[in-house]
Amino acid sequence: MSEGRWHGRLTARPLPDGPIDAPLSDDDRALVVQAWLGRSAAERRAGDSFLVIRDALLARHEPTPLVELATRAIDDEHRHAEICRVVASRYAGRELSAPGELTLSVPLHEGAAPELRHSLHVIGQCALNETAASAFLEACLGRAEVSLVRAALRELLSDEIDHARIGWAHLAAANVEHKRALAPWLPKLVRGYEQEWSRSFRAAAAEGPLGARRPRGT
Repeated sequence: MSEGRWHGRLTARPLPDGPIDAPLSDDDRALVVQAWLGRSAAERRAGDSFLVIRDALLARHEPTPLVELATRAIDDEHRHAEICRVVASRYAGRELSAPGELTLSVPLHEGAAPELRHSLHVIGQCALNETAASAFLEACLGRAEVSLVRAALRELLSDEIDHARIGWAHLAAANVEHKRALAPWLPKLVRGYEQEWSRSFRAAAAEGPLGARRPRGT
């Protein structure tokens, strides 16, 4: 594993220190803690997703810079998991352990040739999921008021944008024959990720406005 984007540091600049003085009831504070711990677990699983993405790019003989960006993304997601755990701990008022690891379920894309499966993994995780995650984080940032939360969201968002670019760059570089072979698979792929995000938002609505979760990875 490389030293990552920030040479082993958690963030580009230290997260804001000091108490969180947001007026929250005990129930709301507990929701915030669980939301950030849930996000931490999801970010850790996203790191596993990028192991799949890196290997898919290698199998497709993609340019080294793209493979390096996917490799960095593994570290990025591990940092994200720790950032979210830190935020949860600050809201809890005590140091919390990392949440249990979530199992990554990699889509089989049954019937697709191996070269298509590699591309579908990259497009699904990066062009679709990471792009949607970027939009979601941007919306969250627009409503966040607590300085620690805003700083954490900015760190996550700055990486997710790069992760999304992996998918779009991969798709743009594909030759015409490969794009034609991919075309019949894309509507189902888009529907699948749309359903994942919809389920996530329905679960968030059921838990309350603070309970949003990130959908599964690749």
